[in-house]
Amino acid sequence: MDRAPELLFLGTGAADWPVEYGVTKEAARNGQVRGNASLLVRGRLLIDCGPTLPDAMALFGVEASQVTDLLLTHGHSDHLDPAAVTRLVDAPTRRAPLRLWATADSAQAVATVAGVELHEVTPGAAFSVAGLMAHPLPANHVVEEGGLAVHYLLEDQGRSLLYATDGAWLLKPTWQALQSRRLTTIVWDATNGETAGDWRVFEHNSVDMIRLMLQTLRQQGVVDAGTQLFLTHMARTLCVPHHEMAARLGPEGLTVAHDGLAAAWGGG
Repeated sequence: MDRAPELLFLGTGAADWPVEYGVTKEAARNGQVRGNASLLVRGRLLIDCGPTLPDAMALFGVEASQVTDLLLTHGHSDHLDPAAVTRLVDAPTRRAPLRLWATADSAQAVATVAGVELHEVTPGAAFSVAGLMAHPLPANHVVEEGGLAVHYLLEDQGRSLLYATDGAWLLKPTWQALQSRRLTTIVWDATNGETAGDWRVFEHNSVDMIRLMLQTLRQQGVVDAGTQLFLTHMARTLCVPHHEMAARLGPEGLTVAHDGLAAAWGGG
């Protein structure tokens, strides 16, 4: 890429999409195929690394060696694939180890990958990464065998981005960390779409849940009319086709992301 967009969605799907990422840019734009949810920030900072990531990077012209840091939200296989991490590390032009930031259980899953510089993440303990401040916040999502899932709040010069997937309702400690801030961008888990009655609402959002949370966030001044709102991690079996979902939710200020969507990091 000549100049990396500030935000590039390299996957917008939940775990029920195929891991064989045979897709064209047109099919990606139309939401006909979605890869595992992942976001690239400023061409350097990657959030999550599932099985479809290497193919998505190739499709959208991302040079793997330019990724200096990888944040992991949790250890589920659609967000952390050791083979995909290895391909990221083994980019022919990489000149320095890949810095990988993860909770202890996720870090253990990639501990044997050569060329990775591991940093353990603890909810509530902020750290500096790729020129940003990152705040890992507890997420309402089940990880087996005592593992942790986190959301990430990224901050830079008056701008803030909350990457909130996987997870359902924001937990109270996460709300407490957000209540004194103004968010300029949110990337929401929208696994269930507008489907009602599905059990996954206990660890993933529906659009109605997002609407309710936004009412409170707006009333408390955390979100305002200038806040960018993106939906990602859409389930193939629970969401209507992309064009229909985008047409219905766009008037509410909700942007239904697709693979390859490039955006500015708004606000400031």
